[in-house]
Formats: sequence, C-alpha cells, structure tokens
Amino acid sequence: MNEQKTPSSAESGGTPLSFHEFSADGRTSPLKKYQDLVIGDRSLWHLFQFEFLTFGLTYCPGLLGYFLRQKLYRGLFREMGRGVMMGTGVTLRQPGKISIGRGCVIDDLARLSVRGGEEAGIVLHDHALIGRDTSVNVRDGVVEVGSHTSVGGQSRLAATKGRLTIGQHVLIAAYCYIGGGGHETGRKDIPMVLQGPAVKGGVTIGDDVWIGTHSVVLDGVTIGKGSVIGAGSLVNKDIPEYSIAWGWPAEVQRKRE
Repeated sequence: MNEQKTPSSAESGGTPLSFHEFSADGRTSPLKKYQDLVIGDRSLWHLFQFEFLTFGLTYCPGLLGYFLRQKLYRGLFREMGRGVMMGTGVTLRQPGKISIGRGCVIDDLARLSVRGGEEAGIVLHDHALIGRDTSVNVRDGVVEVGSHTSVGGQSRLAATKGRLTIGQHVLIAAYCYIGGGGHETGRKDIPMVLQGPAVKGGVTIGDDVWIGTHSVVLDGVTIGKGSVIGAGSLVNKDIPEYSIAWGWPAEVQRKRE
C-alpha cells in the first residue's frame, strides 16, 4: 500500500508518523501500535469492547449474525442508525470515527478503514450500500457517501489528506477505483514511497451519477450532477453536469438531453 498515517501519539509528539516510521518505531510497544492502528486510541475499555465483539460476531453467520451485529455493534461506531445490515467478515479499523445512517447495508467482506486524527472519518448516509469485498479507506481525510447511493462489489473508495464526497442516488458499478492519491517523485536521493503523498484535494461526485464498471476516478476530479461515465473509463479531469463520457482518458461524448 501507499504511505499510511497513524493516529497521533505521545511518542510521535502529537504528529502522525508515516507507516514506515511507525513500523520501525522501537519505543512503542506492539500493544500500543495495535491500539493506534486498529482502535484509534489507547483506551483499554475500547480495546476490550472491540476485541470481544469482533471476535465473536465478525463471522457469525446467517440471520443471527445480522441481528447481533445490528444490536451490539452500535457502541463501536461514532454513530449507527436503525436497521443497518452488516454482513459476515466485515473488517473495521477505528470504527469510532465511522458514522452509519439508517438502513445502510455493508455487504460481506467489506472493509471500512480510517487512519488519522479526530477529523478523519467515514460517513455513510441513510440507505447507502457498500458492496461485497469493497474497501473504503481513509488516511487523514474523509469519505462521505450520500443517501440511497450504491457502491458495487470489489470497488475501492479512498481519501488521502482530502475529501471524497459522493452525492445521493449515485450508482457505482463493481470494480471501480475512486479517489486516493499518489506520491511525490521530485527527489532522487530517497525512494518515492518515502517522499510523502501527492494529493489534489479529493474527489466530488454529484447526485444521480452513474459510473460504469472498471472505471477509475483520480484525485482532484469533480463529476457533475446527472452524468454517466462509461465502463472502463479513466476520469482524470472534471466532467460537467448531465454529460455522458467515456474513454481512456474519458471525454464528454454528448449531453443528456
């Protein structure tokens, strides 16, 4: 994976360390590293609560599993509305920074991961769907998914030091990659992976957008309301409202009229 940030700690002087610095840090115990990465704080109660619930319920099958996770996972999240359906094998990282609205569906094997300070997080509004084996990854940023939006299976949503905002009633097909960031490449004396992230502020997707399968939407792009992105497209520049675009890179082919 690209360079990753961890929550601030006493050892790091209040500044998040890069993943490489964090893994090489010999002053912090493995337990505290685990708490920083997975829980998001050093509270022993939060650690016990997370371990107890996820150990027993992550892979609890069938209707019983859905029911128990719906009732008992509430304390793990920043906010969790009524009627949330969470499938088996869902991976959670720092769930205290994740808000899930009413009636959301998190399908089997999905991953919701936050790394960063208190301002980082994931927000799923009412009746959003995160498909099977889809990842939502945040590193010092925010991912916000609008109400009644569907994200297909094996997709990836990511925000690195920026914001990925997806509007309402959006259709994102399977196998899409949206957001994230790159790395600085200006120096030759150190590896690119150690030069820090190169970010362009995140991605904004308007309401009522349809993104076809195997599409890539790069950091810094805005897709206007009501637009359609054809399958297999690379979106590396803004798309105006009510446009139909496709290609590698995507170009506007016509307007929805």
